[in-house]
Amino acid sequence: MRSWTARLAFLIGLAAAPAIAQAQPPAGPPAAGTYVVHAIDVGTGLAIFVEGNDFTLLYDAGSNDDDARGPSNRVVAYLRAVRPDLRRIDHVVLSHPHKDHVELMPDVLDTFQVANLWDSGALNPICSYRNLLLSTVSRRVAYHDAVGDGGTRSAAFAAQTCYGRPLAAATVAVPRDSQARRGSTVQLGPTAHMTFLHADGSRQSSFNANSVVVRLTLGGRVILLTGDAEAGGRAAPTTTPAVRSIEGQLLACCAAELRSDILIAGHHGSTTSSRSAFLDAVGARHYVVSSGPTRYGSVTLPDAPVIAEFTRRGTVWRTDLNDATCATNAAKIGPDADGRPGGCDNVRIVIDAAGAITPAYSRISG
Repeated sequence: MRSWTARLAFLIGLAAAPAIAQAQPPAGPPAAGTYVVHAIDVGTGLAIFVEGNDFTLLYDAGSNDDDARGPSNRVVAYLRAVRPDLRRIDHVVLSHPHKDHVELMPDVLDTFQVANLWDSGALNPICSYRNLLLSTVSRRVAYHDAVGDGGTRSAAFAAQTCYGRPLAAATVAVPRDSQARRGSTVQLGPTAHMTFLHADGSRQSSFNANSVVVRLTLGGRVILLTGDAEAGGRAAPTTTPAVRSIEGQLLACCAAELRSDILIAGHHGSTTSSRSAFLDAVGARHYVVSSGPTRYGSVTLPDAPVIAEFTRRGTVWRTDLNDATCATNAAKIGPDADGRPGGCDNVRIVIDAAGAITPAYSRISG
């Protein structure tokens, strides 16, 4: 049963965002000058798909409660439903190697032709991250991390059992293409580019502190993707971000670069992130919160104070609105009525050539 604060967060979010049901979107890429941002309902996790007329990008693909693989992979199922023509993904970005951000990603590399993988370079020796690196090598995906420029990355994994299959200890050698550095920009299309605001693979004590933070400029609009970038421990939004936290570092080095129209909430709407000072610098009008029912320790996210802070500033869009009934939903993305969350409350945001932003819930099946 949800706690009172979780139920309050749900009600605040439900009141803040119009329940607009989006019909099956048109197949094929968006028109020139138009961009579409998808927050895929993966249950407790994060997966953001961005498409323009001439590029595609996936930021994270993970879940803490849905590890279905192959055709049942919910991210792959969503991409096939909204873009049945899709064969290539130009850029895949892994913010950091926690299960709720990486678990569904290896299948993406095995299903689509992925040109580039951007990674913090932090090593979490879990099965999904091991599989991701193995797929990167076998599929000859250009690999970039925040640790080095060129050469080979060596990632050591102990003997482990992955998805019922015993694997021996092994070192995965990944040829490194280039380094993701703070301030570096990658051109996505004529009027779209990706800028790295934080990229640090060295802080192995906390994978959240490795989160790759990127700003996407899409025509005249900006979307900020923060992974699990934090401001410190759990505290009220009015608390000043810790100096060494990602939010603290970004405010100190480059507050002006944070200005965005759309914010993908950090750490699934936790009070460890989204401090008021940071949100002031961002100045967004649309807030997307990707979360689900699986607890993080003793907490089910998002936290009510964070949702209230977002609601005060703009419109909130959430992937957990129907978690109570989603497990038995007979028409959702991925396996239907599978007893798991995910696949019910996808969010689709269209940015047209004039810069108008139109969000909607994309409740489609596939």
